[in-house]
Amino acid sequence: MTEERESLGKRAWFVAKVLLWYFFYQVACTYGIYALNGCAKWIMGGTGIFPSENAMLAASLFLSALLMMWHLVTFGYVKISKNIFTEVSPSILVKTAALIFGSMYVLNVAMEWVALPDLMEDTFMEMADEPLGVVSMALLAPIVEELMFRGAIQGYLMRRCSNAWTGIIVTALVFGAIHMNPQQVAYAALLGIIFGWIYYRTRSLLTVIAGHVLNNSVAVVSMKIWGTEDIEAVTVDDKMVMIPILLLIVAVLVPLAANINRALPAVPRPWRERSED
Repeated sequence: MTEERESLGKRAWFVAKVLLWYFFYQVACTYGIYALNGCAKWIMGGTGIFPSENAMLAASLFLSALLMMWHLVTFGYVKISKNIFTEVSPSILVKTAALIFGSMYVLNVAMEWVALPDLMEDTFMEMADEPLGVVSMALLAPIVEELMFRGAIQGYLMRRCSNAWTGIIVTALVFGAIHMNPQQVAYAALLGIIFGWIYYRTRSLLTVIAGHVLNNSVAVVSMKIWGTEDIEAVTVDDKMVMIPILLLIVAVLVPLAANINRALPAVPRPWRERSED
């Protein structure tokens, strides 16, 4: 019992440590960027480096994502294989991307129907107008989050838990909670389970990074083209049209997941990434 408690404590501390570093880089970069801009204004008589608050926020997100990725790789939380682009076949990559895209669509519509508060809607819309904001949201955020949650946290837990689903579910819940925005919490947690299962079965970060980049890129493009109000009008007002569509998508996703599962070899015990074979 004592060993189990110690093991549980070590696991909890590992997860907490990763999250603390994540928040540290975000806070440090935010205050650092604001301080740098304030100094520039003082030196140049009112003219700062960044033209707006949104530009400073975008720059801080960009920098904190780069630093967190550096930290995870440098200190051995995740290991990037030289063969990362050949670890999974193109067909598996396409199938997992399709599974993520279809799941993303179903969950997005479901979240609109539940109508949880979206406290970050205005911020996301404004960030989508900043080049660094687009790069951070569509590319860097998915990469750092998958390295952090699937690669570091879930990988660590699955290596130490007798049941891999413990690592998948715990990581998904933490992944959802870390978003803090009510509408994103449930969505991220549910999508995190799908990401977690794909990572567990493929044993490759490439599949989940590609799927996460696809998810965020579609979200950013949708905001730029249609805006959140137009998207909500379609998903909320046309339920009689959307329900059959969603059922059809789910009917395709279930056999697709089964096909992916059959196409992949048995999971090794104990679990490990392909780069560790």
